[in-house]
Amino acid sequence: MRVNSRESVHPWQIGLAACAVAVPLPPVIASDDGFFVLPFVLATTTLIAVPLFLHARPYAFQRATGTISAVLLPWSLIGAWVGMLVFFPSVPLLLLAAFSDPRLRPRAAKFLAGAGFLLAAVVTLFWWNRGY
Repeated sequence: MRVNSRESVHPWQIGLAACAVAVPLPPVIASDDGFFVLPFVLATTTLIAVPLFLHARPYAFQRATGTISAVLLPWSLIGAWVGMLVFFPSVPLLLLAAFSDPRLRPRAAKFLAGAGFLLAAVVTLFWWNRGY
């Protein structure tokens, strides 16, 4: 008797996608910009969180992270005038989440996941040291 198991997204990828959602939030929460930027922050955070709901479908997860990264890059740069530049670190985190599957790339995935988690830690510590 053979049991077919369905592959899901690796936990490293989910962790990097969760970091992409969480890293921009401390300065946004601590800022006193008021309610003007709240709709932009909610829309951007919701968009970044979409890959977290695709944990059972690896191909859809990779497509979503790549597409959202491509959309988020110009959005964070053009939207810098309303405070969306804090979402810029989510772009490489989402790209690293797409390619850090150790089942497909055993050696590269360790490096990519480590680089992603290091990036998330450095950016978070940088923002906390700035006094946000």
